[in-house]
Amino acid sequence: MAEENIEQKRRVLKRIREWRETEAKRIGVDFFRVLSNDAVNGIAETLPTTKEQLLEVKGIAEKKWQTYGRDILAIVAEETTAGLFDEKKEKRKKEKDDEENEGEVDGYRQGGDIIFTVSDYLEVLNTGLRQFEAKVIGEITSLDIRDKYIFFSIKDKKENAMMSCFMWGSSYKMSGIFLEEGMEVQVHGFPELYKPSGRLTFRADTVELVGEGALKKAYDALKKKLQEEGLFEDERKKLIPEYPQNIGLITSATGAVIHDFLNNIGKFGFKISFKDSRVEGALAIKELVSSVKYFKKRKGIDVLVIIRGGGSLESLQAFNSEALVREIADCPFPVLVGIGHDKDVPLISLVADRAGSTPTAVAKLLNASWEQALAKVRLSEQKIFSNYSNALYEKKDTLREYSINIEEKFRNIFERFRNAEEKVKRNFIAIGNALSRVKERLVRSQKILGEKLHGDIRRSKEKVIYIEKMLVANNPMRQLKLGYSLAISKGKVIRKVKDVAKGDEIDIRVENGTIKTRVE
Repeated sequence: MAEENIEQKRRVLKRIREWRETEAKRIGVDFFRVLSNDAVNGIAETLPTTKEQLLEVKGIAEKKWQTYGRDILAIVAEETTAGLFDEKKEKRKKEKDDEENEGEVDGYRQGGDIIFTVSDYLEVLNTGLRQFEAKVIGEITSLDIRDKYIFFSIKDKKENAMMSCFMWGSSYKMSGIFLEEGMEVQVHGFPELYKPSGRLTFRADTVELVGEGALKKAYDALKKKLQEEGLFEDERKKLIPEYPQNIGLITSATGAVIHDFLNNIGKFGFKISFKDSRVEGALAIKELVSSVKYFKKRKGIDVLVIIRGGGSLESLQAFNSEALVREIADCPFPVLVGIGHDKDVPLISLVADRAGSTPTAVAKLLNASWEQALAKVRLSEQKIFSNYSNALYEKKDTLREYSINIEEKFRNIFERFRNAEEKVKRNFIAIGNALSRVKERLVRSQKILGEKLHGDIRRSKEKVIYIEKMLVANNPMRQLKLGYSLAISKGKVIRKVKDVAKGDEIDIRVENGTIKTRVE
């Protein structure tokens, strides 16, 4: 079975890739615009057989489902079914070859027909039956509501036809209605063979009431229940912020309502986070609840807006869902609802913190505080200019006097400036003349100083020459050349006999050397 599953995934991956390339060429876009690689790999890995399973694949949202969902499920169903037949053919071929080799024929050889187990055959049928997804209307004839699922049967009013239905408890709670025998309902789902009994059952994922009378009865009952719980009381409602900026918006991207809302929202710097959702039919309930939960997880939302156009009680059933009402009641931020209606107000309008009759009215509610603020600013602006004009008029004479005084003071200032300017000019001329005289003195002083310095240098030179001659004449070495000698004892010149004693050493310096002797 593991090898079979791997082979199925391989075939589905190949087929989805081929289909993606063909579809991309057909509409003239890059192939990843059709499906991302993550989505392709996710489909091959999970092998989805229902819308719910396909929407769980990364990269597959409601819009992708509406455009390509049924093609993808058909490819998966075809390849997984083909895999079962191929496996049986291989198995049968191998059995046939073994029989021929052994020369034996057993009771399962029937002209090459494929042989299934009951479970495998029912799986093949169920895979094929899933392509017959449909909406069916009928009257409930039996009903068994259990904890996690419900069983019920519906019959045709005109024909003698009956169909057994199965529904998970979570889907039933999401529908927001309470089924009773005799009700006419519309169910959405696909047929399925229940393996343990082999019985054909219609697996429903949504159920809705049919007929204004039944819808009105269910509406009144749920309204009374919620009213008794206090969900519609004014005391629990939150105030819309005075100057909202961050707005969460839930509605259908394809309707005219969103354009009306955006055209009337005004240009006050609103930051709008949009969540696309169905707004009609049983399938819309799940998407609306999911969208509200999405915004509850986000931070910084000032107010959540839910809008759609008008319609009948039947078309507005999604907005009368108990699950959606409770989800809105539990919002941490204010909820503003704008749903057109004729007679019966949708229950989410009653539980909302504020409701408008139309999407345009909701936009005007959001604009109201900003419009008032703008009007106050403009009024204040007018008052400022008006008061300023009045003050100017009243103080006209005073201002004229001030003007004359200021003019006179400026005239005096300019006169003083001109006088100062003339004085500065005269001072500059005087300074220039003084500098010229100083310059002349410096030139004369320089000349005199040069002459004096030259005389001093000459006299100093003559004096140096004279001193040099005197030094030469009195140099002791010159006397030595004339035959004289110097007697030195203990580093001193001997001038008298008493300068030495017996035994002293004496150095006698002559012209060409020194004679050492001792006193005896």
